[in-house]
Amino acid sequence: MAREVGDPVALDMKTQSTNAFMSGGYALPWAFSPEHDSWKSTLQDFVASRIAPGAAQRTIDERFDPDLALAVGELGAYGLLVPTEYGGQGADLRSLCLATEETAVYDSSMAVTIHVQAISLALLAHLGKDHPDLLLETLPKAVTGEVFISFGLTEPTGGTDAGHIETRAIKQGGDWIINGSKQFITNSGTPFSKYVILFAATGEASGGRSPISAFLVPLDAEGVTVGPLYRKLGWRASDTHPLFFNDVRVPNAALLGEEGRGYAEALRFLTWARLPISAMSAGLVRGCLLDIDRFISERRSFGKPLGDHQAVAFQAAEVAALGSLARVMTYDGAWKYDHGHPIQQEAATAKLLSAEAANKAAYIATGLLGGYGFMEESAATRHYQDARILTIGEGTPEVQKMLIARLLGMGRRL
Repeated sequence: MAREVGDPVALDMKTQSTNAFMSGGYALPWAFSPEHDSWKSTLQDFVASRIAPGAAQRTIDERFDPDLALAVGELGAYGLLVPTEYGGQGADLRSLCLATEETAVYDSSMAVTIHVQAISLALLAHLGKDHPDLLLETLPKAVTGEVFISFGLTEPTGGTDAGHIETRAIKQGGDWIINGSKQFITNSGTPFSKYVILFAATGEASGGRSPISAFLVPLDAEGVTVGPLYRKLGWRASDTHPLFFNDVRVPNAALLGEEGRGYAEALRFLTWARLPISAMSAGLVRGCLLDIDRFISERRSFGKPLGDHQAVAFQAAEVAALGSLARVMTYDGAWKYDHGHPIQQEAATAKLLSAEAANKAAYIATGLLGGYGFMEESAATRHYQDARILTIGEGTPEVQKMLIARLLGMGRRL
């Protein structure tokens, strides 16, 4: 039986079709409040007017844009998870996921800049809760983007084994002396980069590993060297450097949290940090879908619009489905976190599946665009470059599978 004009189902289908390329074709009304919807609208306007223009050239030039970074700070994205008493928004995880998702539709480099600053500020507020004077000194300017705080965990010999820390901090009187190095540290060499939350081994090894503590280290401290900018496949317009520490002296007040508990506390606290990366994957897939739509709407093949070919339409549909998967998994985990539910399995699952979805979507998009999908100026090409790191940052697929297996009661010796 045919649907009549004005039929609610028919109208709903038309509305979904109209919004498909902006939303990924899959609405999540259960996940968001009116405040989230308003924030999303603000983000989309800002991204369209400030971030999307020039995104391709910034990537080609491998150029971090300080003015744009400050504008993002004025928007309020960096301080979303920072308590209001320190100048932050006091918002929830869904708000941060919306920020990284909407930004990644056009510029994953800026999305990861937001992600790292936001999680670093949230971690500092958490670990430094017994140092309110320190937080009052650092967080308000970090919220605005005038100060960047990076996250110093990964080491040249660590990789996936993030707990393998060779950087050491030795107590000497009322100070700590730090020696070692970190690599792949985002936001560490910008004009605003002032501190790093540094993880270092402290004390004697017990059970094979030394306890690990967290310190807030000024990047202009004597003995700190910011190495040269990495030349990267993706996230090319984000700022990433190695850091070197040679007899760096910091006061005992630089110790964040309990001595020997920094790493464990950070891991426990930052379980949720996989979800903004998962949201970036969802945004990247939407970016691929938008570029596919732009391309096929401008092309004809064998006498008809390119999108009227079933082979093309089915590939676009698959990209939309991949984006829907990433969004559902991301916001299921974020909603649960914001409502006090445990999310270890949700975060690992969302990170695993969303990153794989982003890589597949980027592969499909570059293929559909043909030769244009191999050009630097193409958004699909940029997304293809940026997708690969999404399987690595915040834990590789193998790490996520290990976590899921443990939660299922398997692989206890992994």
